[in-house]
Amino acid sequence: MWKISTAAIFAALLMLSSCRENIIEVDSLEKELFLKEETEGIYRNGNALFKYDGLRHQRATNPDRLQFRIQTDGQDTCLNIILEALPRNAGIHITTSIDYRSPGELISNMSHLECSRISGNMIWLWSSDNLTGIIIDTGSL
Repeated sequence: MWKISTAAIFAALLMLSSCRENIIEVDSLEKELFLKEETEGIYRNGNALFKYDGLRHQRATNPDRLQFRIQTDGQDTCLNIILEALPRNAGIHITTSIDYRSPGELISNMSHLECSRISGNMIWLWSSDNLTGIIIDTGSL
């Protein structure tokens, strides 16, 4: 008969729980829709404003500044984000500098975002004040 120690069971449970996706409570339909998205970009009121497409857009990062940027090849639409810190857990609030520009749209200076989800290298940042979310791929850091 196999004997398994309590410590071995605890260690196995800890490893399993650390592999799960990290997500927080959803408090609005807009946030629910945003958290279902999987593509880097900026979202508002449950709709995408700008989603990264590797065939038509450019992406750049600056690891020293924790800066992320995606833009169209023609540079008419651009999302630039600088993080105060890289969140490691959902539920953390971080200070950011955000500049999103496209024809007819300008968003800047959203300064306090909630990390609402983490999955692999992807983080979901949410502002409940203006129902705006940003998805960032941190894999290049």
